[in-house]
Amino acid sequence: MDIAEKIEDAKQSDALLLIVFYTDWSPHYEWIGPVLRTYEQRVIELVNVNIEGDKAVADSYNIETVPAFLLLHKGHELWRQVGELTVEELKEVLEDFK
Repeated sequence: MDIAEKIEDAKQSDALLLIVFYTDWSPHYEWIGPVLRTYEQRVIELVNVNIEGDKAVADSYNIETVPAFLLLHKGHELWRQVGELTVEELKEVLEDFK
């Protein structure tokens, strides 16, 4: 399953969808996975998108700068952040929308 299909599948669920846009040279956010696992299973889905390898997906969300974070529910954008993000900031956003 490619990234676009994975995103489309996640949009159909009741879970929030967090898409993390990155490149190989940008900071990696390995800590996001463990943070999301603290929530109930299937409350938040995570999809990582390398904008160099999946440019069409990044373009479809108007992502030009990395890192970028996009939180969706059933395809509707709830929140967007371009630039660095801390663990505390992410937790606050997720608590606001869960």
